[in-house]
Amino acid sequence: MQFVSTRQLARAAGVSESSVKRWCDQGLIPSVKTAGGHRRVSLDAATEFLRRSTDPHVRPELLGVPIRRGAGPPSIKRAADEFFEALAAGDEELCRRIVFDLHLAGEPASKICDAVVAEAFHGVGAAWECDQLQVYQERRGCGLCLQLLSEAKLVIPEAKGEAPLAIGGTPQGDPYELPTAMVELVLRQNGWRSRSLGSRLPFETLLKAIDEVRPQLFWLSVSHIDDEAAFLDGYRQFFQQVPAEVVTVVGGRALTDGLRRQMNFAAHCDNLQQLEKFAEVLKRSLSRPGEPGVTLAAAETPLRPRRGSSRA
Repeated sequence: MQFVSTRQLARAAGVSESSVKRWCDQGLIPSVKTAGGHRRVSLDAATEFLRRSTDPHVRPELLGVPIRRGAGPPSIKRAADEFFEALAAGDEELCRRIVFDLHLAGEPASKICDAVVAEAFHGVGAAWECDQLQVYQERRGCGLCLQLLSEAKLVIPEAKGEAPLAIGGTPQGDPYELPTAMVELVLRQNGWRSRSLGSRLPFETLLKAIDEVRPQLFWLSVSHIDDEAAFLDGYRQFFQQVPAEVVTVVGGRALTDGLRRQMNFAAHCDNLQQLEKFAEVLKRSLSRPGEPGVTLAAAETPLRPRRGSSRA
């Protein structure tokens, strides 16, 4: 975990260091003290503090966070268009600034992933099909996005130990890492201790993970299936052995209506914003065990990579 000093945060926020110290002591800014008594603020807590600030003159770049562009709130549509162009060009710095600009402006990770990242990859897939982009550009873009998601975790506060736990990944034969990585980030921002287990995971090892970790929520992102019959058979055996207290959420472009009719699950989400809402209701239900449980509504996973989408 990265930390900043109260002086660094004060400069970035445009306030006095004494104010920052007072807010730390009052618990308004989470902080820790070193052995020498100096206050230190984690980078995620510092970024969250700047994110809540209404002062347009905050300077997040002083903490190593990309500078905000423009004085007003960024447009999602414009950001999506710019992100697509930057992704196709391999402009990592511009992609980073677009994403962090939206984050600092208060946009939730679910919306950024759905309306900017996923939309950009839909455009990349369409451009590849029309021979306007090369496969290497799409693969490069996917690697770039995975890096950005990893960086974003540093500025989104991690849920505390008593928070509900969620794990998930993609099944064997499915190499797509972006959707499951985005699920992890969105759940993290919504107060879950979330961990993506990665891609190409046999159902046997997923069951082992569930047995050892005992999460309240398990997600399965399915963007590619080699053999539908084998997938269905493996999934049925998997689901029968998942403990009843674990809520299973599935999604992904490979799960067609026909396949879903042959599967059991708690929810099926079309995008990350749907998943966010479902997870919010489930989290409330878990915190109030004496009340009726959540309504399990059918709900497809976040990113729907098209032909040529990356297998990072």
